Amino acid sequence: MFLYLPKHFDENEWFIIIVLLLSIFLVRLPKRMPTEVSYLIVLLSLAIPNIIDHSIAAISPYDVYRINDSEKYELFDILLSGVYIPFGYLCVYFYEWFRPKKMKIVFYILSWSLFAICFEFVIVRLHVFTYHGWKLVYSFPTYLLVISLFLSYYEFLLFHHKKKVESEIHYRNT
Repeated sequence: MFLYLPKHFDENEWFIIIVLLLSIFLVRLPKRMPTEVSYLIVLLSLAIPNIIDHSIAAISPYDVYRINDSEKYELFDILLSGVYIPFGYLCVYFYEWFRPKKMKIVFYILSWSLFAICFEFVIVRLHVFTYHGWKLVYSFPTYLLVISLFLSYYEFLLFHHKKKVESEIHYRNT
């Protein structure tokens, strides 16, 4: 497989580079979750958007939006995957920081979904995505579902991490 370079180096490539450079600062954030869990969150932040984007953007009969400038798989299509990491990581990071309960969880998910819509609006304006059949409004329920499942997965990981730590402590004490 050969990765193509962009035909024109323009705003979408610059956007991807700038977000990737800014995301380097994530490693400087204070630790809020176990290291093993944070690795899995980063991997999930890579996997989910790739699966969704390449399912509805690249595969017929859907093919409802184009990623970057070309129909060919470009180097910046791979780099775009890295743009999703800060979104997923920060979503979980602030969730852990605020630890919303009951209705505040709903507000938290709604807030992140609205933030995602605004982010997507910007990337559409910068031609990272070019719609032809997709509308921005379609993304909102997708974000609601994905962020809800993402946070549920995080809780699942935390639960099992705590059980593992407790069993290790129990094992050492016996």
